[in-house]
Amino acid sequence: MGPKGRTKAAAALGMGSALSDSPAESVCRVRFRLLGTPEPVQQHVFSRARDRTAVVDFWFPDQGVVVEVDGRAKYGDGADAAAAHWQEKQREDFIRSFPEVRTVVRVVWADLMEPERLRAKLLRAGVPCR
Repeated sequence: MGPKGRTKAAAALGMGSALSDSPAESVCRVRFRLLGTPEPVQQHVFSRARDRTAVVDFWFPDQGVVVEVDGRAKYGDGADAAAAHWQEKQREDFIRSFPEVRTVVRVVWADLMEPERLRAKLLRAGVPCR
């Protein structure tokens, strides 16, 4: 491997994070870097005493934006899908109830494969990009 290859490999390793819960979250972090967003907080916890707790994939505190990376597998099929959808809706309502949260952006694989789609979602939410 030449010097350029070592540099690229070192950069890729430097971006690794044990906080990414899925391959899609890892790809999302790469896209954020390529799009020039501020560095988000990974796996940020929103909680209140004697209430539930929610951990979000990415949190842009200066913009008040939560980014959640979604896949269809999370919702299952049939009655399981309906229950999972309802639980996720309740979870998102809880997250939105925090005054510092302005919006929640849902990202899917198609957004990650087409960075301009992701850029558009982030810009609409107020997350600056290059």
